[in-house]
Amino acid sequence: MPKLNGAQAIVEGLLAHGVDTVFGIPGIQLDPLFDALHGCRDRIRTVHTRHEQGAAFMAMGYAQVTGRPGVFTAVPGPGMLNGMAAVSTAVAAGQPVLCLTGQIPSYQIGEELGIAHELRDQLAVSRGVVSWAERADHPHQVPELLEDAFRAMTQGRPGPAVLEMAPDRLAFSEQVAVRESPSGESSSEPDSEVIKQAVKSLCAARHPVIVVGGGGLAAGGPLKQLAEKLSIPVISTISARGVLPDDHPLSFTFLAGQHIWEHVDVALVVGTRFTAPALAWGRQQDVEIIRIDIEEGAIRRPVLADIELLTSADKGLQAIADSVPANDVDRTSYLDFCNQAAQAVADKLSTLKPLPALAGALRAALPKDGVVVADVTQLGSYVRYALPAYQPRTIMGPGFQATLGYALPAALGVKLADPTRRVVAVCGDGGFMFTLQELATAVHHNISIVIVILDNASFGNVKTIQAASYGARHIAVDLTNPDFVALGESFGIRSCRVESAGLFEAELTQALAANAPRLIVVPIGTVPSIWDLIRRPPSQGVACLLYTSPSPRD
Repeated sequence: MPKLNGAQAIVEGLLAHGVDTVFGIPGIQLDPLFDALHGCRDRIRTVHTRHEQGAAFMAMGYAQVTGRPGVFTAVPGPGMLNGMAAVSTAVAAGQPVLCLTGQIPSYQIGEELGIAHELRDQLAVSRGVVSWAERADHPHQVPELLEDAFRAMTQGRPGPAVLEMAPDRLAFSEQVAVRESPSGESSSEPDSEVIKQAVKSLCAARHPVIVVGGGGLAAGGPLKQLAEKLSIPVISTISARGVLPDDHPLSFTFLAGQHIWEHVDVALVVGTRFTAPALAWGRQQDVEIIRIDIEEGAIRRPVLADIELLTSADKGLQAIADSVPANDVDRTSYLDFCNQAAQAVADKLSTLKPLPALAGALRAALPKDGVVVADVTQLGSYVRYALPAYQPRTIMGPGFQATLGYALPAALGVKLADPTRRVVAVCGDGGFMFTLQELATAVHHNISIVIVILDNASFGNVKTIQAASYGARHIAVDLTNPDFVALGESFGIRSCRVESAGLFEAELTQALAANAPRLIVVPIGTVPSIWDLIRRPPSQGVACLLYTSPSPRD
């Protein structure tokens, strides 16, 4: 066994698990770790950022585009807390992100001596956000703990993990048994009797539908096979955009899906929390629900299903597809209705000017495998719900946390993970200002993404809500912005301002071809809200209707 200090054990463990990039900012409590990274700089890349939240979002973007864990470092206390907003976003989006955080010296933990970066109970803070958080007190513990962390991040429903280690423990050396990477995910095999039940229900259905979420991103093949075998429309959540390409005749967006739901009698629900359909779309007692989910707890939330299939999306869908007999079912009239619903949604979307034109320009400029990373802003929300997606992992957002400041650093992580992809970050002016310092990271590391800023000098979504629900009693929503073009240029980024969708497409096309970061500012006025088109559970704490979970049918 080699003699390694705690930091070296961590780096060797990362390499054993296939990690090739670490994002982060050095600091005194992490000095041994960064020295260990320096010693392995030919095998693992260290990308330093300008803020811990930026580092965490970059790790998340890396995970979103690759499906593999993204890794970032943070000094303890304020550094770790800075990263936690992004870590909570990774929880919401189901992304495997590993936070490697320092600590104060081990003999001072819990003493409340006022040591630099001390928290009363840092581990408890982490455990309040993630499902797996541990401290390594000795180097020999690191390999097993890392194996546990990677298993927690990648098996079952993906999510982030936190490993902390005190600086004196990072520097301490002892014999360490370096472990190999853990085996791949081992989801349970589908129950054959449950498969028979699911097949029977789907074959007997008049108006079936498949609702697929982010847990089905790797199941595009069996999803397409099953959908085509039974002529079943597929509704993709915003986390699953592109898993069945939008140019496929059976592919429908979530916006169209909420109208299709009005006629559905059997729903196969795959790899999604199912929150909006269950709590906002209605007809809970009228729709037979078949759930496929890898997590036992999740499969029964927020409503009980009639048929539960506890397995991975690809295994479950493939087993059903293989068991479905040859079928010549005629769903012409049902699919006509689905297409009419999609057209009605498209007609409504066309009224949200100028968003359709801007989104159309974005789609025209990007190749099919190009990636859009979108903040929660007017155009960003339009993109996540309505921009045509032709491949999975090409339209990305911050999940249910809806965290502002996500898009710019996450897009940098996407580009670093796959430099061959064209990547656009869609930001509102308010959200952009949360993480604008990462423009420096883009320049320093020459990360050639395109940053699009929609400038309406306001927190536009909040302003729209205040106008609609509070009699236009606007408060704390108007913004004083810098000259974004001059700001971009001050970082050495070629920047421009465009006044029309046509000019936007031309500038974006040119910017995507550049081997350097680019910034485009698009002034935008008041925009009709896309949220008026979306049925969703209430989130404002005001009068909400609670639905009773239906009992499973016999």
